[in-house]
Amino acid sequence: MLKKAALLTMSCLIPLGFAQAQDNADFYQDLLISDEFKANEAKQQQQKEMQQQMMNAQESARSLLTTKTKNLKIDVPQVERRKVLAPSDKEVAAEAQNLAAAPFGLLWKASVATIKNMGVILTPAEQEDYVNSFVATQLPVDAKNFRRIQLTFGEEDELWRIIAYGDFINDTPSASKGLRMYEMYARLLNQKYGNQKDFYTPAMKTIEKEVVVQGRQTIQTEQVPEKMGNPNFLSQLQQGTASLYSTFEGNGIGVALALNVDGGGKSYIVIDYKNLKILQEREDEALNIL
Repeated sequence: MLKKAALLTMSCLIPLGFAQAQDNADFYQDLLISDEFKANEAKQQQQKEMQQQMMNAQESARSLLTTKTKNLKIDVPQVERRKVLAPSDKEVAAEAQNLAAAPFGLLWKASVATIKNMGVILTPAEQEDYVNSFVATQLPVDAKNFRRIQLTFGEEDELWRIIAYGDFINDTPSASKGLRMYEMYARLLNQKYGNQKDFYTPAMKTIEKEVVVQGRQTIQTEQVPEKMGNPNFLSQLQQGTASLYSTFEGNGIGVALALNVDGGGKSYIVIDYKNLKILQEREDEALNIL
């Protein structure tokens, strides 16, 4: 701040010196033809005055740099600036009344301020490709069976995505406990949103079998898909050789449910909610620009 003040003072002083010098130069220029000697003397005087002005400016700058802020006074024109006002509690409450219900007692299209006003604690969360994301705690509705709820508002500051990470499950090698949890939530989500579509990518198992080729018995190998819940299902999900998820869609909301396994061999479910209406509105806005 002091450096800026010093520069401001120099910018005010130097143009003044130049203006006075210019007046003197104009005056002696008028006398140049009639009295050359006086003109030369005037030039020398002008240079001395400019040097003195520069020295005064430098001295003033040094003084400003060693002066405490509370004693520094600079005449700066007062410019009225626009104030960015935070939304009032009434505005936030009015906004909440016009929004659609979302999972865990939240509201679709709500701003960060509105969600906080509901008593939710938001902690910033880094997530690639998802701007303005937060981990949410103290939700209006208890997130039973889920250890982490993450919200995404985007650049528009509108809640459009909710991800729920289920509690870790000490599972069996066949992932029987995780499968039961998965099937229960698949049934509930289908009941609420409908249009269930299941996607299972099985791990492949290599088997050998005897076949007769041109009258001779030979051993051939064959790739056979493993069944869901097979004795190695948990490790297959962990290694990514098998995957299981379902999608649901209804009332403008798209949902994906997946069964995952972490590095420690514990299973858990993930539910990813997206508000398709909001996404469509943003696409329409982009289309109207084109």
